[in-house]
Amino acid sequence: MAIEYLAGKALEVIVKNPDILNQLSLPNVNFLTLGGHVMWNNIAVYKGWKIQQNTLTHHCRIIDSNNIRRAWGGMDAMEKIFEKLADHN
Repeated sequence: MAIEYLAGKALEVIVKNPDILNQLSLPNVNFLTLGGHVMWNNIAVYKGWKIQQNTLTHHCRIIDSNNIRRAWGGMDAMEKIFEKLADHN
């Protein structure tokens, strides 16, 4: 019951503030992608790492030079992660 209440509250916040999705970095399981040749646009590329945006859903992801997804979520969140990546390399 507590989980249902929290899920309802989270949905309420998202509905009232749709831009919040842009700020989110969602839980990730690293897995191999096909590199984004279909349905993905490259937004930024740095040393083989890419921010890509899905052409249908507009969510974003970061993939490494081996085409493994390392993060996904909203554009703002992915840009922040990408900036940290660039600062560390």
